[in-house]
Amino acid sequence: MQIDLMKFQILMAQKNFNISKLAEESNVSRQTISCIKAGKSCTPITVCKLAKALDVEMEEILKE
Repeated sequence: MQIDLMKFQILMAQKNFNISKLAEESNVSRQTISCIKAGKSCTPITVCKLAKALDVEMEEILKE
């Protein structure tokens, strides 16, 4: 699954999350988050964990 990087960055900024903080809150590794920010795809479970940590629905961070 592809995450919309612009939306993802905005949500991280709104929550004042850096990669380490998001990794801690979502239980997703920093390496995985870095790969996502570099444009790599990820699993639905990872999207779910990130969305939950960012307090949004999965659909809100996915590319359309």
